[in-house]
Amino acid sequence: MPYVLKDEIEFDEKYVPFSHKGTKISSVPGNKRGEPASKRGLSDEQVCLLSGVERLGKSILNALNLAKPSSQDILKMKDHIQNHSFIWTDGLSSYNELIEEKQCDHKIVKTKDDYDRVNHLNNVNSFHQKIEAQYKRYKGVASKYINRYAALFTMPRECRDMDSMETLIYIKRKLKKTKCYFYIRQLTTLDIFTCIPERFA
Repeated sequence: MPYVLKDEIEFDEKYVPFSHKGTKISSVPGNKRGEPASKRGLSDEQVCLLSGVERLGKSILNALNLAKPSSQDILKMKDHIQNHSFIWTDGLSSYNELIEEKQCDHKIVKTKDDYDRVNHLNNVNSFHQKIEAQYKRYKGVASKYINRYAALFTMPRECRDMDSMETLIYIKRKLKKTKCYFYIRQLTTLDIFTCIPERFA
């Protein structure tokens, strides 16, 4: 059963540098941590994390391509969007086919001047800020594992209104067969999301 966003959804892209962290490739020179991509702007050195945030809570994050996504890249997300939802984007035309196929209403908000109390991308932008903070904390992420980390990045937002027991149950469902042990009392003193193993089922 696919994870589905519905009703009011904000879409935007987050770009992170392509990384082969942890793997030595003789033909590829290594970069220092935090070193920017050698090419300016969007290029094949940037991994696109396509982000969808449901204003009532759920979020999805998937790495589908390098550089700017095409219509076909974005259509891969169609099973995660409920028909007849309302979608806000920054005007990237690649979203048009998805919006048409899912029969969604659509509002473009390109700049802060277009923002008001209803029409904005504040939720997805806030989501991206949290990703940046985690990405910095990890000192970069190997791109071959980026979708595993994407699943991890969505978890704090999913659990924001849960108590400690609900959070524990949610994490156990996510980890499935992965074994991860900690005491309930630790939930009050530890950032639980730093204790979760990298490997997801």
